[in-house]
Amino acid sequence: MQTRRPIRISVCLFLLIALFALLPEARCQQRPDSVMVRGRIRNLTPELYRQSPVVTVSRNNILQASREMARPAPLEADGSFQVTLPLIYPYEELYFNFGRISTAFLASAGTVEISLDADSLYRSEVPFRFAGTNAQVNNQLALYKAFAFKNKPKTDARQLSKQLYDRSADDSRKILKNEFLQTYEKYRQTATVLPLLDRYIQSTTRYEVAAFLYDKAMAEQDRRLETNLSADSLRPANDLFMSVQRATAMERFAAWTGSLVRDQAQTGPGRSIPIPTFATLIDRYVPKLSEADRERIVALKAVKTGTNRDLTLLQRIYRENEENLSKLLAYEMTMAQYSRLVDSTGMDFLKATFLAMNLPAIELSSQKLLYEHILPQLADPRYRLSLQELYQLEVRDSVRVREVAERFSGKADNEPVEVLSGVTLMRSSDFGKNLLSRISEQARGRLVYVLAWSNDVEASRQAVLAARSVQDRLSSRDVLFVFVNANETSLQLWREWVAKNQPKGLHIYVDEEQMTDLIGTFRSGQLPAAGLLGRDGKILKRNAPLPTQPDELLKLIRERL
Repeated sequence: MQTRRPIRISVCLFLLIALFALLPEARCQQRPDSVMVRGRIRNLTPELYRQSPVVTVSRNNILQASREMARPAPLEADGSFQVTLPLIYPYEELYFNFGRISTAFLASAGTVEISLDADSLYRSEVPFRFAGTNAQVNNQLALYKAFAFKNKPKTDARQLSKQLYDRSADDSRKILKNEFLQTYEKYRQTATVLPLLDRYIQSTTRYEVAAFLYDKAMAEQDRRLETNLSADSLRPANDLFMSVQRATAMERFAAWTGSLVRDQAQTGPGRSIPIPTFATLIDRYVPKLSEADRERIVALKAVKTGTNRDLTLLQRIYRENEENLSKLLAYEMTMAQYSRLVDSTGMDFLKATFLAMNLPAIELSSQKLLYEHILPQLADPRYRLSLQELYQLEVRDSVRVREVAERFSGKADNEPVEVLSGVTLMRSSDFGKNLLSRISEQARGRLVYVLAWSNDVEASRQAVLAARSVQDRLSSRDVLFVFVNANETSLQLWREWVAKNQPKGLHIYVDEEQMTDLIGTFRSGQLPAAGLLGRDGKILKRNAPLPTQPDELLKLIRERL
């Protein structure tokens, strides 16, 4: 079963000794700016309102490129709307969506006004008009987007890669920049581009180039990309613009660096943790120590090497406090490896993204532990704000998480319990046909769509979330959605994730062996995997479409209703 490795370590990995600097103290809390987005859809018809009673405005977080930070804004009777979003960077690329109509615009602190006419939504090339902050830039950006839609040639990545074969990193960067700016240069021949818009487009292009180069370097196992090109030319720390291209480039930077670390682990001396770092973690995070142990741990914070007796002490304390120390040590060892490869600004991002990428796959208690440990280490205030934003989204539902835990506590295997309206949890001990029979019993004559997933796999989490839009177009009287989960962390992680996201249906927790058996039944080799059961419990479709393929899935289900 394909899963992402959890952040765990074994004792033997950190008993190699090295000198390591202690980490900086916490810095002052900062608050982001904000932008109000308001406007009106003129001539809004009842039919259009029923199709889309809200507009959404979204932005990106630099630490999670695949996630849009969306804010819905309900439409009033006259078609007006208003929503406020935080801004972490001076200029951020935001996205306005109404039904099938969308546009990007540039936001900064203040008020952006958007107006559009429902009568010309699908007839006009540029149905949007902007006023307020950055009005001129956004109106010209809308014109440029329309021009690019008609004139931008399709990029042939394979052909582009051939052009870069055996070229230096600097030559490759220039070739890519010229390629990605082709359409913009054509547009500049037709209009005088505003300086702010030019800087914005140059910024997004720089990150498109960087993402391509990081991917190329990763594919070619090129360790010298940031030696042959300055890091500032790939990921400038002082860039004022935040865009999806920037978030994607930084994600690829992290992936490239991660590949270097994996190669290093295979060919180098292995990972290690210095005794002062280990002792500092114990002193800070292990409150229950004897007076003698505490005295020795404090002394070890200032030494370069330790005795065999010291190593035995550290091993014992680790075993007694493994749940917390394993996560902290995994972080410290990963950062120690990164520090040999990248500059200080890169390290700041990698520290922040370590937690951002792991947030969906660890429990609330571990999220809090790592957040409080990592946040004070971040020098860049925008990375701090970005991490704060993601963490607050994770913990905002902590009251509901506790309520679900209380309702589910003490339940026997195969005993379903409704923990929230329309959300039922069950721990199953069944395998194969017995598990499917148990599911069919809960369906009470309905079709059953079964989705096997794991918290450890991003595509799995997205599939569960995508199921909502499919369920909205079907009746729960006809179809039961069942989500079967196994993960490498704990039942608690599964329960917390369901409580936070509240996907409607029956949620079943199984172990790895049960999950392997189930996805084999569905004839799939990895997660997520799906199948459709008939009203009699028999399998109608193995390897069924996933919720991220809504049209195919809806067609399958409706054919069987």
